[in-house]
Amino acid sequence: MRSMRIYVMFLALVSIGLTSCNDGSTKELAQQQEELKKQNDSIIGMHETLTAKNNELKTQHNQVSQQLRGLEKLEDSTQLEKLTSIEAKIRNHGAKLASHREMIESHNELGQNFGELSTDAKKKQLSEMQKTHDRIMSEQKEMKSEHDNIEKQHQSIKDMIAKSTSGDESKG
Repeated sequence: MRSMRIYVMFLALVSIGLTSCNDGSTKELAQQQEELKKQNDSIIGMHETLTAKNNELKTQHNQVSQQLRGLEKLEDSTQLEKLTSIEAKIRNHGAKLASHREMIESHNELGQNFGELSTDAKKKQLSEMQKTHDRIMSEQKEMKSEHDNIEKQHQSIKDMIAKSTSGDESKG
């Protein structure tokens, strides 16, 4: 009887020990998930900003294209090449932004089941989410830089158009 009591006590201590170790790991994983949620919120904010900027650049691009094509005499054909390159970048950004939106939505879905996962599954999910976040943030930084460059290129073309039209008016 006494050995049975010692055995039960031993099992109770082992289970408490395992639960305590697991509890620390669970807390750590929950903290990692919270940090990823904060990153995700930041990513969503930047995503919305970049989407709005990309739409603005599309509109600007259409206006610059119409102005350039409206010139009677285009002396510098490299401007058309610039426009084609800019348009490709804007479309590429649109595709990346659509891809980011899908990844963001899938992260939100994954986060809903997080509590039901095993510790190993949680670790794997958090690792994959972090990799995806890193990729999205890197691409967002690159897009922001390219957006600035596109604006400068548009301005350069607008300046050339203004110079060309003012030159035509002085000749007339």
